Amino acid sequence: MAPGASGRGHRAAIRSREGLGGRPDPPSLWNVTTVGAVAPFRSVAPRMGFVGGFDGIRGIGILLVLFNHAWSPLSPSVAGIIDVFFVMSAFLITTLLLQEHRDQNDISMRRFYARRAVRLLPSAYLCIAAWFVVSFLFDRERLATLWREALAAIFYVYEIFFPVGLGALDPSLVEKLSIDPFWSLAVEEQFYLLIAVTVLVCIRKRWMVQLAVGLALMATWISWQRWSGVPGPVPIPDDPANANPVVRGLSLLWLSRPDSLMWGVGLAVVNAKLPDPLPPAWRKWLPWVGGVGLIVSFSSMFLSSGLLSDLFGKVGLPFPYVPMAPLTPVDAGDQIYWINFGHTLSAVACIPALLCMVRHKDWIANRALSWKPVRFLGRMSYTLYVWHTLVFFVVLDVLGGDRVLGEKWRVPILAAITIVACLPIFYGVEQRMLRIKLRFASEKEVVDLNTGEMVSVEEATTSKGRSGRTS
Repeated sequence: MAPGASGRGHRAAIRSREGLGGRPDPPSLWNVTTVGAVAPFRSVAPRMGFVGGFDGIRGIGILLVLFNHAWSPLSPSVAGIIDVFFVMSAFLITTLLLQEHRDQNDISMRRFYARRAVRLLPSAYLCIAAWFVVSFLFDRERLATLWREALAAIFYVYEIFFPVGLGALDPSLVEKLSIDPFWSLAVEEQFYLLIAVTVLVCIRKRWMVQLAVGLALMATWISWQRWSGVPGPVPIPDDPANANPVVRGLSLLWLSRPDSLMWGVGLAVVNAKLPDPLPPAWRKWLPWVGGVGLIVSFSSMFLSSGLLSDLFGKVGLPFPYVPMAPLTPVDAGDQIYWINFGHTLSAVACIPALLCMVRHKDWIANRALSWKPVRFLGRMSYTLYVWHTLVFFVVLDVLGGDRVLGEKWRVPILAAITIVACLPIFYGVEQRMLRIKLRFASEKEVVDLNTGEMVSVEEATTSKGRSGRTS
């Protein structure tokens, strides 16, 4: 090599980045491209910006959760909305990480984990504290189980020690559970713990496509396990009540649907590889496929509805009723239950709809789901999800509402009471935390969720009139 060739190559690499960003990046071990180095994976997707339909899905989804938990015969297969939430969450987080690396040539782990902690922990931990106060005052028998629940929730391993499906193994194990929604928060938090580092390594090594393919294969295998009636990676213990709790939790792990998060990561990589604007053929057929997917995903959540099955039967119409799950693992037999396929169907069917919302923002479904009241509920969805079981307990058990409210009337009444009761927490805790979260933003501009416009982080942090911004 001729003298000075390496220096000329280095200067050429710097100039190539100047052409992309207008000025060279500050030198560091991670963002200076040298001759012979492998260029990192680079997303070609447009900036995420504001997607009102995502808030709309959250808003409708949290209403379904409230309705079903108020009166479970409504449709236990509404559980599929959590799969949609998982796909959406993984897609958003992975897309924003790819976007951050494209803009900054790095991903700040400190800022990422600080944003997650500020966003999620205050409301969750406050809810746990409130449960202790209410239980101490009105139902001290709950405290023995609540202590164990709280420890599992605080360290985000709830789905291991109190897994989905635990009641089918032994009903006595779930009689006094209080904060059972924390199982899904634990699954997501474990995902957050791993995804930032994984994405950063795969970007640098250009392994993002391999990551997406690997996760898709793993998700497919988990889906097949559930279809085959295998609820976890280890066998169900013969004596669940006295078994090692970790082994017992792992035996039901697939019912916590980690595969839905994997589908979301894969969708983010597909989005990152698609050109902007989309080819004409994609723009033509994607809204149709997305619409069908949205209908299939939400329709699948009502296949176990005893209410709809009865209503259809009364007017002489067929209804494709599918039982939700066997009462015990022994009862499974050759019967097909909703849990065998429903979680996968809800998750996979929503994928084209989510992609269409991001890449075809004038799509009619996106506009419909952006209706402000539904979007507002979507913004409150985390508050409502974390706190609703406490509100239900106070209304039904402490105040005696269970004896007063009819089975069906309790659905809208409990939903309305929960929304009103959670407003102070939403404004007093979560909106304040969102402003603090902006101090750890990785970008100079963020989306104002009230207007959908991009605003500076400084303006978003200091202006009290604008709330609900996200980075």
